[in-house]
Amino acid sequence: MDSLSFGPMTSGDSDDRPGRDEALAQLAVQGRLLHLAMMGLSTAAAARFGLQVIDQQCSGLLHQTGPISVGRLAELAGLTPSSVTGVVDRLERADLLRREPDPHDRRKVILVPLRSVEIEEVFQPLAQRFQAMYARYDDQELALLNDFLLHMTDNIRAHITTLRTRRSPDPAIGS
Repeated sequence: MDSLSFGPMTSGDSDDRPGRDEALAQLAVQGRLLHLAMMGLSTAAAARFGLQVIDQQCSGLLHQTGPISVGRLAELAGLTPSSVTGVVDRLERADLLRREPDPHDRRKVILVPLRSVEIEEVFQPLAQRFQAMYARYDDQELALLNDFLLHMTDNIRAHITTLRTRRSPDPAIGS
């Protein structure tokens, strides 16, 4: 089976475990397909609301986290602080967030997501589908899924840092 991964997805064990290797290959494919589906959703939603894709993603993130600092938004979104400034400016102009002074540090601001009835209405059917899907899993299974996603996210963020800090060994790459 073609795993659509960047390399062979195997368990790393020397034992012959075709069942596990097949499951890992399927996991790689499903992860890639989930990523593409999420990108498609972000692209469609951004177009629907007249936003850039990253703006839509950050707006959704803010609605999940609640009020957070600009630096925290940059960290969670995998953006540089300078690029998140443009996102914040555009979201503020679109009335999707408000900046408030940080009560603990006058030099900082807190980003407060603002409610959008139109956005809520568009995403309500998907939220209902997710709730029905979550009902299929018991608490232990949900904890396992959360653990898996947490570790995947941490590994991807670590790789983002690596990509940003290491120069390519091939001068032709990145030119």
